[in-house]
Amino acid sequence: MDKKCDNRREFLVKSTATAGGLVLSLAGITTVKANNEEGDVSVKVDANSPLNKVGGSQVVDSSAGKIIIVNTATGFKAYSAVCTHKGAIVGYDEKSQMIVCPSHGSKFDAEGKNAGGPARTPLAVYSAENSVVVKIK
Repeated sequence: MDKKCDNRREFLVKSTATAGGLVLSLAGITTVKANNEEGDVSVKVDANSPLNKVGGSQVVDSSAGKIIIVNTATGFKAYSAVCTHKGAIVGYDEKSQMIVCPSHGSKFDAEGKNAGGPARTPLAVYSAENSVVVKIK
């Protein structure tokens, strides 16, 4: 009879530890969701995600094309990830806080406007709600 109690106790202790670990893991997950009429794309932001910290960025596919999501001090922002000059995929430079094109050096500010380089057209900017929902219009 003592053996059954030990097994039950051991089961309860291990189950509680596992459940606690799962809760702590899930507490750090956020979802960035891009919406439009044609479909959604979700990006999980966990401890290993580049979007987990301010200044982090990630390029994702959506039905509107590639978008770049940036975690700023004021929340997530999203832009078209396709440079308006020659169509290269842009990246985010945390130091200058600008979106930059690696091909020809075009730079775009926090509003998607051209801030240097050969591109003359601004990037499409997508609205972000609640810091986790990006609406593509």
